[in-house]
Amino acid sequence: MFIKEVASSLYAWDLADEGIATIADNLQERANCNCMYLVGVMHYEKRPLTSLYYTHNTKRKFYLPENSRAYYRLNMDSFKNTKLKPCFTERDFLKGVDWLDVLTEEARKRGMKTGVELSHTIFDTNIALEQYPEMMQRDVNGGILKDQQGMLCPNHPDVHEFQRAMFYDSVKNHDVDIVQTCLLTFGAGQTVKAPWFFAPWMDIENPNMGALLGLADGGCFCEHCRAKAIKWGYDWERIVHDMKTIHAIAHATPYAFQDYLMENNLTLGSNLTDCMLYIEYPGLLDFIKFRIQSITELFADIYKSVHEAKPSIDFRYNNYLRYPEYTGISFKDIAPYVDSVRESDYSEQYGAPDKFVFKRNTLHKIRRGIGFDKDLISALAVRPNATPELIRESLGVLAQCGIDGLSLGHYDGAHMEHLDAIKQGMSEYNITIVK
Repeated sequence: MFIKEVASSLYAWDLADEGIATIADNLQERANCNCMYLVGVMHYEKRPLTSLYYTHNTKRKFYLPENSRAYYRLNMDSFKNTKLKPCFTERDFLKGVDWLDVLTEEARKRGMKTGVELSHTIFDTNIALEQYPEMMQRDVNGGILKDQQGMLCPNHPDVHEFQRAMFYDSVKNHDVDIVQTCLLTFGAGQTVKAPWFFAPWMDIENPNMGALLGLADGGCFCEHCRAKAIKWGYDWERIVHDMKTIHAIAHATPYAFQDYLMENNLTLGSNLTDCMLYIEYPGLLDFIKFRIQSITELFADIYKSVHEAKPSIDFRYNNYLRYPEYTGISFKDIAPYVDSVRESDYSEQYGAPDKFVFKRNTLHKIRRGIGFDKDLISALAVRPNATPELIRESLGVLAQCGIDGLSLGHYDGAHMEHLDAIKQGMSEYNITIVK
């Protein structure tokens, strides 16, 4: 099988602690990497994510990043049409350095591709909650979505313009080949589970139903979403009515929404299909369609903007969701407005109990949506809970999936033997990099 790249994400503190030359040596020599990209704006999250301690960082055992800070220069003129402005690192050992330039300069010396990722949240969510509550996503009852990482509404004009400008400026002022994002779009809520007492005597393996009901906890129902939905011809009152009803069903207990308690039990304890929910609550389907139309519009604006900045840029969406369509991501709809998609399945990290069925099926789902003119990149876990054997086995599966590249997740927590397994597995399954 022929692929175009083996990529690896890096963080600014990786570069500060280990040095870009050492990292690049490890990636090239051990894992055949020909692409490095900086997670240039990172949400708050302990690193390494899936283990207690770093495996090869001599400076620290773990790291707690700041909330949604940029680690490279941005031109403030790009943000003149929005109230939101980028937030930059305040850590002394990271300040005063353009870490994206550090990465790209080393990559170019080695003939490697470069990139930058704008991660889940690209504006400090604590600042947003305090200073710009009007920009936050709202639930069906009008409350701010505080428990979903303080999500900004992409339909608010300032938010939309800020997101577009972040991508544009990152490409315009830096020597990158790829700009990637796993941007949080719309809050999807939590999957609703059937009552515990159903387990012994009912088949409750109905995950799609639980995820659909959980949408009633998500957003957004703000005034800007309302205005846009009406402009596009949606019946907003029906959407709100149906989503409030679904919210009541999802949360019915003996102590709340009691009138819907039996509806909750019978819906989650039966083999009812999601199709019937769409028939009974047409506002639910409209709500999902409206989300998809909103995010497609955002991607179209970003795509146009980054290609104006650099025609050859690869705008890449990094999918991390089991049900992306519930949050506004339809691969068929965004296909004209992305150049590639990275699938962030890390089955190797969890022992691949399903023998990589989910990984394979998700890659096929994305390929079905984006077609064959756009590149499909598969993630591969090289973190501590994986094993060299699982990594090589995964590569054997990926060799049959028609992917266009590999992306390691993630260098900061990798064991060196896991990087070695990439090179070994590529050789074993005849996976060859071609330009």
